[in-house]
Amino acid sequence: MPEHSHAAPYEFDISFSVRYGEIGENGVATLSSLGNWLQESAGRNAELLGFGENDLLRHDLTWVLTRLVLRIDRLPREGEHLRIHTWPSTLDHFGHRGYEVYDEKDRLIVSGGSAWSVMSLADRSMAQLPDELVPRYPSTPRPCAPFACRVIPRLRADTPSKSLLRVRRDDLDINGHVNNTRYLAWILEPLPSESSRENSMPRLVDITFRAECFPQEELECLCAPSAIPSGAEREIFRHAISGARLHSIQRLSDGSEVCRALTLWDTPQDGNAD
Repeated sequence: MPEHSHAAPYEFDISFSVRYGEIGENGVATLSSLGNWLQESAGRNAELLGFGENDLLRHDLTWVLTRLVLRIDRLPREGEHLRIHTWPSTLDHFGHRGYEVYDEKDRLIVSGGSAWSVMSLADRSMAQLPDELVPRYPSTPRPCAPFACRVIPRLRADTPSKSLLRVRRDDLDINGHVNNTRYLAWILEPLPSESSRENSMPRLVDITFRAECFPQEELECLCAPSAIPSGAEREIFRHAISGARLHSIQRLSDGSEVCRALTLWDTPQDGNAD
């Protein structure tokens, strides 16, 4: 069981031990496992502060993740003990949140930032945070990690790598749509096999969620090498960035885009135009 405690006001610590089922073929935790830990820490912190899922449900509302950025020094191995530090940041059109993941020697191994929207459960449209919950946000919030670029570029490659999948009921969360952590796994599906090796993991993942997905929908995952976007870092945790990839997940039925992502790598990406 995770353990938790308050850190500074509004900030929150939660501890995990990496389980066998949370590591991948490269021997380290998967991106979707990392996403689950961050999601858990965010939910626990929001509930303690009075603007969590249960508080929104009383208004027939819920939180949905709109965008997430992760900067990665390394991913932990099975059995490692982690401390995740999280805090609510700026509240504007979105509720922003920051994350830091520390290993058992208290070294920072992942930093992240996210943006959340409020969704009406009645008609699945975007809504405002109820006025009574707004004062529960910090008045002088701590900043969180910025996104890699203002807008993730659209994938326009003529011959992207592709992978097909069908949404299962097991992919859904309590809101009845695909859990955001599934997309962290799916965007990597079309990558060449050598990209699954530990020394070839992305140093940055910046992903934006554009539409909901439901059971039995057929999706196409696309990715292709890309130029490193203007303004994106050329070094992350002292790892020099040498390449980028753009990712897109689209519905086969109408070609609409479900999510879009940018990954930055410190290993050469074949065909990359830098």
